[in-house]
Amino acid sequence: MQAISRAYLETQVETASPERLHLMVVDAAIRFARQGQAALEAGKIEAAFLALDHCRACVTEILGGINGDLNPELAERLKGLFVFVQRNLVLADVEHNPQYVRDALMVLESHRRTWEALMDRLQQERSSRREPRAEALEFGLTA
Repeated sequence: MQAISRAYLETQVETASPERLHLMVVDAAIRFARQGQAALEAGKIEAAFLALDHCRACVTEILGGINGDLNPELAERLKGLFVFVQRNLVLADVEHNPQYVRDALMVLESHRRTWEALMDRLQQERSSRREPRAEALEFGLTA
């Protein structure tokens, strides 16, 4: 069963758009943060460390993907948010305090909602650009 799950995940990653890949990394960060929070609350320090370490790896990946070419100011603000998340994950690990994870999760979950809205908007714009061509093709015309 794990081999099937792994193959499915590999296919998802290989065929995903850059926007979808980003969402997948954010989802993984949220999942690992929640696992780390639960482990800290249960006093399972080693499990918390492992989950938070995976979460930090995801956040590092997000930070590395922020491109400031089009909007340097926005990129710096995003980097600041994810540095805050990274810092809180480290503090949660060092101090064994789940509140730091909750604070990090607030940022991650807010980013996820914003990213999904952006993806929906992009999809709508792409669809609206394709519709005239699709209609033209229906009538045997080329656009």
